[in-house]
Amino acid sequence: MEYVIVAFRSRSDTIDFSSILKQNGVFCEIVNTPKEAGVGCGLSVKISKGNFYIVKRLVFNANKKSFAGFFAVKQIAGKKIVKSI
Repeated sequence: MEYVIVAFRSRSDTIDFSSILKQNGVFCEIVNTPKEAGVGCGLSVKISKGNFYIVKRLVFNANKKSFAGFFAVKQIAGKKIVKSI
């Protein structure tokens, strides 16, 4: 299973961005930021890999100053691999 998280340094920006995605028809979830990412406020927005380019455009249009980055997350043999993208 592979997905992308959108990390912010602000909980309120995370929640606000989740609402922006939903208003634009993008399915998302608020999840705990994987500790392997080493950034953020503890909460991130989880999206499918297929929505990455749409979400990338929306995050830059939203101009959230607390944006910390995008991370690809996958499980391999029970181990979580987190990579900045």
